[in-house]
Amino acid sequence: GNELGKSKNAAVAAVSQVIPSRVLMAVPSMGLTPVVMAFLEKRGLLTRFPFLTAPVTILVTGFALTFSTPLCCAIFPQQAHIKLEALEPELQAKVKELMPSVKSFYYNKGL
Repeated sequence: GNELGKSKNAAVAAVSQVIPSRVLMAVPSMGLTPVVMAFLEKRGLLTRFPFLTAPVTILVTGFALTFSTPLCCAIFPQQAHIKLEALEPELQAKVKELMPSVKSFYYNKGL
């Protein structure tokens, strides 16, 4: 598409949509890692082989992030739309002058 201008309102909308995505990306590794590590500790694996604690933690966290990051990026796409009424008055005037029939626009959230 063609760039029509820069909108602070679209930026606010983008940030408010990116925040849940970022939080949800971290949830699986923050939740799964302690559960797996506690399970391995109860089984005695980490007691017998304490040097495995750091590598196993990194592997479990990496495994969780391998799936959560693309999933959250898919749930919250990079392109989003905004209605004309949500834009700043000067952008609304510009759009009404250039393209009077257009009522919504797409913007890049910059994930």
